[in-house]
Amino acid sequence: MNWLISVLEGLESFTQLQSLFVGKNKITKLENLSCLTNLKLLSIQSNRIVKLEGLDSLVNLEELYISHNGIEEIEGLDNLTNLKTLDLASNRIKRIKNISHLINLEEFWFNDNQLDSWEDLDQFKNCTKLETVYLERNPIWRDTAYRRKVKLALPTVTQIDATLCG
Repeated sequence: MNWLISVLEGLESFTQLQSLFVGKNKITKLENLSCLTNLKLLSIQSNRIVKLEGLDSLVNLEELYISHNGIEEIEGLDNLTNLKTLDLASNRIKRIKNISHLINLEEFWFNDNQLDSWEDLDQFKNCTKLETVYLERNPIWRDTAYRRKVKLALPTVTQIDATLCG
């Protein structure tokens, strides 16, 4: 018998829910979440999501874990200004964009994607609270000056890829 979830549904009565963990399922679309306005943590890792959408009403969200999916573009985060942790690792994303408004961001996990442009790190210029970034195993990671360039681009960062910076 297959007990994996493929559709998010039946959440309407859980309006006070603060954390939702639905990782390692077969969910293909972010939907039916609009009633979860008190949600602070959403973990939807290891599913089959290809598009960031349906998150507009989650204005109190502080942690979004959506790694190991098939996402190709960062979008749909316009209202998530309270985000402190954004985990987009192990997707198919080529560009870091549409996140410059996330001024409360403290952790950004983006390892194992397809980032090849150092200019994309300019998206973090307003993110003065950013302390931790994971960018390893992206094309920019092959640069011999990788750690130095990350630190120069992101001066508030104290940890790069699980290693503290000095």
